[in-house]
Amino acid sequence: MNDAVSYLKCTGEVQKAIGLDKKALAEASPALSPLGHWYVHRFSVGRTKFFLFMSEVSLLSFVLQKSKTPVTTKTLPTLFLLGLSQLLSMKGIDAATIEKTVAPYLSGRFAKTDSRKTLGCMNDLVFQYTAMVEQGGGAASCDLSDVIWRANEIPQRTLGWEKSWVVTQSLIEGTDPVLKSASR
Repeated sequence: MNDAVSYLKCTGEVQKAIGLDKKALAEASPALSPLGHWYVHRFSVGRTKFFLFMSEVSLLSFVLQKSKTPVTTKTLPTLFLLGLSQLLSMKGIDAATIEKTVAPYLSGRFAKTDSRKTLGCMNDLVFQYTAMVEQGGGAASCDLSDVIWRANEIPQRTLGWEKSWVVTQSLIEGTDPVLKSASR
């Protein structure tokens, strides 16, 4: 297991929503985990709030619909870990590999976003998720698992037109052939 700290890099919108004091934000050190640090943003589709989580390395992403339970500085990391585990399971990745992939994030911290390029990718994903949720009939009736699956099947220019799923799988397996040609 990796002793390096991993960060949830929160946009100002998320910092405000979860009551995260700016003094609690750490300076992010370079990521040593295969999927890097994760960006977190909050957006609305209609009257429903979503939290978007995106790997800064592979652009793998998932959304969580806000429920009645408040999202706080204590609950956000847990929601992230559960969401990431479920996403990797959805892809058919075995439990041992999921555990190994999620391990670096167990002692994560909060940091502010620090890459305009990555924020641009995240904004594109917000647009894609919003459109797919609306096409699916809105937050109350869309198949959110299908929306997440399709969002990760979109070729990404930043990844040399590769899909987030493919890059993620190669990073987890340690093969990394895709990123050599798509260096960010």
